[in-house]
Amino acid sequence: MTYVAGALAGLVLGGVIGYLKNLFVWQRYLQQSEAAYESPDSLGGLYARAFISYTVNILTLVLAFFIRNLFPFDGIAFLIGTAISLAVMNKVLAIRQKRLDNKEKEACRS
Repeated sequence: MTYVAGALAGLVLGGVIGYLKNLFVWQRYLQQSEAAYESPDSLGGLYARAFISYTVNILTLVLAFFIRNLFPFDGIAFLIGTAISLAVMNKVLAIRQKRLDNKEKEACRS
């Protein structure tokens, strides 16, 4: 049971931080107009945001590593849950943004 509790706690930690990271780091960039993507400055912004995103992921895993023994559940399951949740949140939010873009394009066509 401690494995399940650790994994669930890791999923929650990674999910919350992954959602906040995508909200603050990527949301504004994805909502910019398509003309902004074509400028040379946008590529530097993309690289900077990717670097920030990777840094947040690493710091989250380091935090999870150091606090894993503070809780009464399995620390390894906590780390694995955190890593899985961080990775999944990136994909889930990217799919959500793609669906929103498709709906906007459909609305413009109508």
